[in-house]
Amino acid sequence: MLFTWVDYCEKYEEELESWTSDADTRRFATFDDKFKDQYDYYMGTGDDYDGHDYKLNETFFCKVVLDGNITAAVLIILRSNKSPCDIGINPIIVNPKYRNKGYCTKIMAELINNTREIIGYGGNVFTAGIETDNKGSTKAFEKVGFVLAGTHKDGSFTYWVYPASELKDYQKFCADDFEKAGMGDIFIASSTV
Repeated sequence: MLFTWVDYCEKYEEELESWTSDADTRRFATFDDKFKDQYDYYMGTGDDYDGHDYKLNETFFCKVVLDGNITAAVLIILRSNKSPCDIGINPIIVNPKYRNKGYCTKIMAELINNTREIIGYGGNVFTAGIETDNKGSTKAFEKVGFVLAGTHKDGSFTYWVYPASELKDYQKFCADDFEKAGMGDIFIASSTV
């Protein structure tokens, strides 16, 4: 593997929080919150805890990605038993100092090819949600082989899946899942293939 993957911990907190001063990080990944606020949400300790049942290192993983001495990225990985979704990525934040250098693409490729080594569980289907105007993430995910599966009805958010062979199943899953939640008209199926 190219990178070292470690669990998020207090050691990285200050550096990761400094990334939230970057406009793109705030706009596309933390939505004006601190990264730790997202981590706390999944831990069930945040102010916005909604009763979810995510469990650290079982159904959610927070990984810091190191490239030698460089803290290259941080990402939250969600594991699901809901077919066809195995692994969800939301968010991935590349260190603002090292953007546009191929980190996101390389990190995503490494995760896809080494999921079991990185989180202890295998995965064959990967999903991601990307803000429509986040061109950098869209380009990186497309380079790895993710395909557009759909768009939020207001056009602000896109749903992606890897590999492309899972497109139809994922589109059906999204439509059914949103319908069950009473939000049936939110997902508009579309594709880049």
